[in-house]
Amino acid sequence: MKKPGKAVLTQTARVAVGVAALVAVMLAVYAIIGRLSVSVACGGVYSGALGILNFFVMGMMVQSVTERMAERQRTEKEIEDLTIQMQNRMKISYNMRMIALFGLLVLGIAVFKFDPLATILPSVFPSIVIRVLQIIEAKKAPVSEGSEEL
Repeated sequence: MKKPGKAVLTQTARVAVGVAALVAVMLAVYAIIGRLSVSVACGGVYSGALGILNFFVMGMMVQSVTERMAERQRTEKEIEDLTIQMQNRMKISYNMRMIALFGLLVLGIAVFKFDPLATILPSVFPSIVIRVLQIIEAKKAPVSEGSEEL
């Protein structure tokens, strides 16, 4: 496996901070309603860590595909063929990561006896964090000259 690039590490760190914050909020809500327990805390931390790991693995796959596409000059036909190969590779990676994530969540609930809701809920936190980061980046992006506001 290749060394993670700066972009992968930076984005993973950003997602990790967001996921950790959401797990903390979730645990605080459990504490407020009087339902905080070891199985809740472990389930939340476990699932949050799996989500961050899943994002990192996805980032490494994107890095690999990007490097492969940029490694040399190609003809239009080669680019088209390679694009299809890389799209298929990304689909397979996504499917494998989702199967593994599902299996590990089931393992946490069935074997380690983590609280089911506290284990499943953090698995959507990376998606929430990514969307929020996209919104923040879109608001930061300068409006290009010549564009009109509605």
